[in-house]
Amino acid sequence: MKSSYYNICLPFEDGHIIFNSITRRFFRVSDRNKDAFLEILSSPDRYRDKYESFLKKMKAEGFIVDDDKNEMDDVKLLFDRQNNSNVYKLMILPTYQCNLRCWYCTQEHRNMRLAKEDVESIKRHISYYLEHHPVRQLMLSWFGGEPLLEFSIIEDISRHAMKCCEGLGLEFRNTITTNGTLLNRERLQKMKELNFTFFQITLDGAQEEHDQTKVLKGRSSYEVILKNICLIAEMLPEAEICLRYNYTLKNLQPERFVGDLNKYIPSELRKRIHLSLMKVWQEDERLFDHSLIESLMTLLESNSYQINTYNGFNPCCVEKKHFNCIFPDGFVDKCSNDELNLRRGFIGLSGEIKWNKELLFRNNTVFNNPTCSCYQCKFLPICYGPCPRERDMWESLHCRYRNPEQHWRQEILDFIRVHTNN
Repeated sequence: MKSSYYNICLPFEDGHIIFNSITRRFFRVSDRNKDAFLEILSSPDRYRDKYESFLKKMKAEGFIVDDDKNEMDDVKLLFDRQNNSNVYKLMILPTYQCNLRCWYCTQEHRNMRLAKEDVESIKRHISYYLEHHPVRQLMLSWFGGEPLLEFSIIEDISRHAMKCCEGLGLEFRNTITTNGTLLNRERLQKMKELNFTFFQITLDGAQEEHDQTKVLKGRSSYEVILKNICLIAEMLPEAEICLRYNYTLKNLQPERFVGDLNKYIPSELRKRIHLSLMKVWQEDERLFDHSLIESLMTLLESNSYQINTYNGFNPCCVEKKHFNCIFPDGFVDKCSNDELNLRRGFIGLSGEIKWNKELLFRNNTVFNNPTCSCYQCKFLPICYGPCPRERDMWESLHCRYRNPEQHWRQEILDFIRVHTNN
């Protein structure tokens, strides 16, 4: 037997964590015993008789493997398994318009919305796709712009999709990424009927900082959003509520952030709220004091909120076999960040998507490029290499992170922290 290539040892609290990036399993060791554990894992055959039960467990959890094991096969299998899910996720951007103007948003908020004929094409596409592909579930993912500005389109397409799924015996669910300001009791009742099971809503720091980023004339957008989150929890008790904290060097203030949350979210609802901590993409990760993030997580946990701080470990949804994105002009591509002039697909008369340009990223993966640096990286099973959009533009693959070691070590430690406390 041999040690897994994907074992990673990291300092954690008052000791160390040994983590396997294929199986996502980990265990804690003291500083004093760290080297002894690493020695046993590095030469398992030498210690077979002395530590038989321990080594048996280590093999079951992927820390040691057979001598002839090619672990890259497992990484590729993991990648393929996640990407070949039989759920069709269809992202729809009904508009680029938004009632807010966040400085970091990647959208240009052009005056564009799905026309009536585009809505009918999407409905045709849903019918065609479900009839011609072996999927068991349809998930509509509403994005924008602010999708709730076009709620009538959401309702029209969703009711058609529900009817199609019912006729074919398939599961159906709706998800939405929204700023949360346009929700109300009447609209949430309809969203309950339309099986909305996931809401992602963004906050930009404590109330003062948030209201400076998301400006509502004459009102606090923070107060409106937090009250609407409580309304979601009341009216859709089965729905998951993901509260995404877009943190910056300026707004990362743990005590003020949690204090303002607590003013609006009663203690009995806090376990319903999943906090996702996301750095605003324009900020340089190297400038952050990660002890502030640790303090924030400790405060959130002590106040009964759920935390989801690790945001990798899965391939991008664009990789998935059953995934497409429809833009506000009715054209189709894979990534919601694609420029309108670069879209490669459109919906034909039958409802089938027609591609006018080859999707190069399908064949330009780490697994097709064994000489690229990603191929030898211990973080590959939780990263999977450059994003599909970048792979479409690059002739050769290279790491997309300025400091991959720092980035992925922090992601692993965040993952471990959450799973240690659950």
